[in-house]
Amino acid sequence: MTRRPFFAIFCQVGAVVGVAVSVLAQPAAPVALAQVEAAQLDAVAVTPFANVSQDAADAWMGYGIAESVAVDLAARGGFEVVSGDRVQDVLKAGYDGLVRDEFQALAIGRELDTQWVITGGYQRLGGQLRITARLLETRTGEAVRAVKIDGPFEEIFELQDRIARELVDAEKVPRPARAMRSHAGAWPPIPSGEGGFGSFERGGAGANGPDVETSPGTPVPPSRSAGGRSHEVTGSLVLPQMGANAAGAGIALPSGATPASPAAVVEATGLLPGRPNVSVVRTDQTPNIDGNLDDAVWQNAVRITEFVQQSPLDGAPATEETEVYLAYDDTHLYVGMYAHYADMSMMRASRVDRDRATFSDDYISVYFDTFLDQKRAYVFSLNGYGVQNDSLLEPRSGGGGSSRGRRGGFSGGGPSSFTGVRWGDQSWDALFESGGTVVEDGWTAEMAIPFKSLRYPSVGNRAHRWGFQIARRIRGKDEYDVWSPMSRDVSGLLRQMGVLDGLSRLSTSRNLEILPTVTAVQVGSLDRTSAGFPSEAQPEGGMNVKYGLTSNLTLDATFNPDFSQIESDRPQISVNQRFPLFFPELRPFFLEGQEIFNLPGPVNFVHTRTIVDPRYGGKVTGKIGNTTLGMLVANDEAPGNLDNSSDPAYGKSANVLIGRVRYDLYSESHIGAIVTDREFLDDYSRLAGVDGQFRLSDTTSMSFRAITTQNRDAERLEASDGVVQPSSNVVDTSGNMFDVGLSSQGRNLNYFVAGYTIAPEFDTAVGFVRRRNIRSITSNVGYRWWPEGWLINWGPTASYTRNWDFGDFLVDEMVQSGVNFTFAKNVRFSVGANQDMERFSGVDFHKRRYSTNLFINTLQQVSFGGYYGYGDEVNYGAAPFLGRGGSGGIFMTVRPFTRLQSRININTSNLIDPLDETEVFDVKILRALTTYQFTDRLLLRNILDYNTFRGTFGTNVLFTYRVNAGTVFFVGYDDRYQQGDLLLDSGGDPAYMRNSRFLTTDLLRTNRAFFTKISYLFRL
Repeated sequence: MTRRPFFAIFCQVGAVVGVAVSVLAQPAAPVALAQVEAAQLDAVAVTPFANVSQDAADAWMGYGIAESVAVDLAARGGFEVVSGDRVQDVLKAGYDGLVRDEFQALAIGRELDTQWVITGGYQRLGGQLRITARLLETRTGEAVRAVKIDGPFEEIFELQDRIARELVDAEKVPRPARAMRSHAGAWPPIPSGEGGFGSFERGGAGANGPDVETSPGTPVPPSRSAGGRSHEVTGSLVLPQMGANAAGAGIALPSGATPASPAAVVEATGLLPGRPNVSVVRTDQTPNIDGNLDDAVWQNAVRITEFVQQSPLDGAPATEETEVYLAYDDTHLYVGMYAHYADMSMMRASRVDRDRATFSDDYISVYFDTFLDQKRAYVFSLNGYGVQNDSLLEPRSGGGGSSRGRRGGFSGGGPSSFTGVRWGDQSWDALFESGGTVVEDGWTAEMAIPFKSLRYPSVGNRAHRWGFQIARRIRGKDEYDVWSPMSRDVSGLLRQMGVLDGLSRLSTSRNLEILPTVTAVQVGSLDRTSAGFPSEAQPEGGMNVKYGLTSNLTLDATFNPDFSQIESDRPQISVNQRFPLFFPELRPFFLEGQEIFNLPGPVNFVHTRTIVDPRYGGKVTGKIGNTTLGMLVANDEAPGNLDNSSDPAYGKSANVLIGRVRYDLYSESHIGAIVTDREFLDDYSRLAGVDGQFRLSDTTSMSFRAITTQNRDAERLEASDGVVQPSSNVVDTSGNMFDVGLSSQGRNLNYFVAGYTIAPEFDTAVGFVRRRNIRSITSNVGYRWWPEGWLINWGPTASYTRNWDFGDFLVDEMVQSGVNFTFAKNVRFSVGANQDMERFSGVDFHKRRYSTNLFINTLQQVSFGGYYGYGDEVNYGAAPFLGRGGSGGIFMTVRPFTRLQSRININTSNLIDPLDETEVFDVKILRALTTYQFTDRLLLRNILDYNTFRGTFGTNVLFTYRVNAGTVFFVGYDDRYQQGDLLLDSGGDPAYMRNSRFLTTDLLRTNRAFFTKISYLFRL
């Protein structure tokens, strides 16, 4: 504890001495900048080094390293070193004393009128210190030399000396001819795009020792390829270039700022300082996407090898070697992957259907924030066999409603709980090619992503600049490795991404996709009156069309869409539920672009499952400048599907309109508006509102929503003769909802405070409202310690919620507390307790419950876990009472070999009447989903489910032949049974009791279906 302060003081004294020496090394006293002549063109300015790890205890090192490097440069000769005082004066005058990126460093060099500028960063990892530095040519912005030095922290002086030696070796640093200019002149503008500063050159000098890497350096070919060269990107902690293309990239600049303004660029992009960047290389060769890195394109591609842990050890070097290669042409972005393993028994890879592998396998993901606005990222992932996963990632909201809703139980607190490494919306499907293969020391994979599968801004002749991240998951070690370092002191992933630039002259052809679908179903169902089993054929045909109006705006249209669900809803326990159950959307047309319409909160304002039987639909989604917009229209035939032809609603359809607009303010912040409208005859349901989200700091954000609804319901009466006539009884209602929340997610402390109100008559026919007539205030706080040993992290959580109705009665009071533990080897455990009061049917019920969670994924062949809560529970029947019971679930996934896996789930709930210890109900739902992957395209899936309370049993068998995300062929069989004497509870006519066939406890077939479906995607 005493050594570090002494060492810090010693370095600071050395820095002061360095300032004096550097001043004495100047040939003359400083003069006004306007009087600097051409001799100053050989001068170099050294800017303070950035604290990449953002550890406040190491902040003192940045100036000390800069001054020491300056002293070494002055002593070596050949350069005139600008004094540290002058650099400080410029920093204080216009940059708040900080150098946030290379763009600012170059601007400082130009202001000081120097030929060169040196900038860099440092990161302390335990007892090790990493220093990176770049020597930039001020006139062109070219990175002439880049150096990375690793070594023990105690050898900081030697590391600094080596930085200076490597940067300015006369044999390695070209000295361009001097250029004369007038006193009032200015350097030419810094170029952008291809050939701009920050790009990695081909060739260059070699490495300088085992722990010194330079960029440009000796190109390293892929390990499995013979010969060739590639661009080596090693300095993952180097400060990025930013802002040269801000004006054309859809980035909002601060008021009064220009694209050349360093402050404008940093504020506009919202990325944290110290982000790495990479310039992708254009290729004339197209790889064969088979998973083998033996194509010539990879010999000249950019090669990325520097990765650090995001978990379990925040910022530590990755334990396994990873190589990622990048190249592009007019139409595709190509990514090559090589995942090495020191021990091959650690590798996990399965042959499964797309979007399924990443739940249990190792994988590598690439993230693209194409608008560089921290609002959304496209995620593409592959496992060792090239199985695809794609998703859309959005920042988590700080809203009140989005952070609540868990009744009992606590999360296991894995890496995604506080850092943001997660999938996002996996319903999004993109068309791209992939391949993968297992090799001697790991696996290799390739992907080709069409630019048509992405949305990105139009930048004209300038180069694109995208947010970029690479993440590798090693499940056997419970390890996440990332290319752009992530800190637990910053919430979320998007602001901690790096930068991908150099993409230029991309194809401007518009994306046109035509997806015809044909479905044939033979359906049979039990007639519960006659006990017959009639069946009928139901052929269907439909068409979906997608057209790219621009590179960032898409039109989708559908006619008679196929909404048959290949996978049914997951069973949920519906017994003794006070509020309605929510079932997510599964239909492809509505899933596309749904992230634009989603507003987190206690109400689902857009729930497209309310559009039951659409005849046609259309939508426009995308982004124009800083404005994200979405418009959806649909015609729903379900309200008119009636048996009585005299009903005025017979054969009529409802029209639905959903509109959403969102204006981006700054990083992860926006204001927006939403409207929905459903019109049917004289009835309507309308909703309008505004919302906003604002990031207040690296860990804290807040959000709000203010929504109002109007509804009209005109009653229709049925006369004795069966004729239905409109009634003069028209009911008009309106109601409001307000929601505001503040949340913070940091390394240790996490909390949220929120409140919302939902009026009694608030309603929407296009959304899902679980509960009305409520005013709620809720709070939650948690703390995490990070031992980062066999115990990765642990900490307590607590929450408190009070709910009132609009009559000012206290209807709920909930107090929760618990402790979460995350262990090595993929083990998570938590315990919790609740002390609640719930008012139901005019009675206050005081409840106490206990809960626990466990998850174990240590072995590749099997993983299992579960949750269980036990204690007091209200029986919501006609005569409510406080009972005693438990509810929970157990799951297990078995993977005996790579092509076969089975997931088994058991959910249970029971209630005991404490007066006589009788069982009120006991529900168990068993579900087993088994898949066998014959080939990369052919899959067999079987689902078995059984409900003990309803006495139902079902089986579903499905053969799938998948060519890509759009072209797929299904053949399936579905069979449903129910216990005979329980058919009345599920809607049977009492007349069936006269049929002896139903007076049995045997299972009787209630439904059966054979179905085929084929869809073929044409992309033009």
